[in-house]
Amino acid sequence: MTWRALSVWLLCSGVASARSDWMNPGTMGANAVPGFTIEAPWTEKYTLLQAGVTAQYGWRYDTSILPQLRLVTPFGKWVSTYFEGFPAEWWWSSPETRREWALEKTQGVAKADLRFGFKILLADFGDDLPRLGFRAMTKTTTGKDYPERRFTDGPAYLLEFLLGERLPVKAVQLDLLAMGGYWIWQQGEAGQNDAVTWGLAVKLTAFERWSNQLEVRGYVGWQKDDKPVIAGFKTGVLLTDWFELSAGVNVGFRDAPRVEGLMYLNFRLPLIAPFLFDFTGKGPVLSEHRP
Repeated sequence: MTWRALSVWLLCSGVASARSDWMNPGTMGANAVPGFTIEAPWTEKYTLLQAGVTAQYGWRYDTSILPQLRLVTPFGKWVSTYFEGFPAEWWWSSPETRREWALEKTQGVAKADLRFGFKILLADFGDDLPRLGFRAMTKTTTGKDYPERRFTDGPAYLLEFLLGERLPVKAVQLDLLAMGGYWIWQQGEAGQNDAVTWGLAVKLTAFERWSNQLEVRGYVGWQKDDKPVIAGFKTGVLLTDWFELSAGVNVGFRDAPRVEGLMYLNFRLPLIAPFLFDFTGKGPVLSEHRP
């Protein structure tokens, strides 16, 4: 073997090895490198405590169930903080997936991820113009079971701009939303992958209690199996002034296609810190809280 042939062989071997270590949607479990849902750039007038469960069914008949707890805390008009906890994932893999990924287990329970971050309203020029916001999220290293391809066991970061406008249309409320940003996740010894995120959504709220949202979103990475496209529908009914029941379905069309069902219990609680970041002196107080 000549030196030129040996160099080419070593280079190809290194690329093949790196590709085998890539942690992307098409080569991992359903909740390893998920995208982020679209949301409005503005803050709400309540603290959101959300408890729910997500169930996924893949095109290879893989199944997973993931409970979650989410807390969104607004601080006045301009800032909201996020905490999202996923205690564990119950998963079952199909014979096809086990053969291709060389998995040792057929099912199990994996420790899942924690995420936290914040959102800032950057620009509000009035009701007749769109509002601009910025969202930053961090995924911790709590997610385990990388040998079974459940979670990456590494950090990830989201930097994203949010654009939205609320339009009153007769007896309904129409929200037009868009997002775009940068999504980064670590891949162990293979380094990291970077992706551009994108998304569009339309949300319609009728009678101030019944909301429906259609969205399409995804991200585009520079490697393989890292360009998911997801279409989703979510509906929610505000049963009382402080409690909403919501459900939804997502369908993946590219890179790890699957059907995903969601159900959430949403509790609208009073504002925890109503005066912070509100310099007008007219911020809401707990006794005046109105969902």
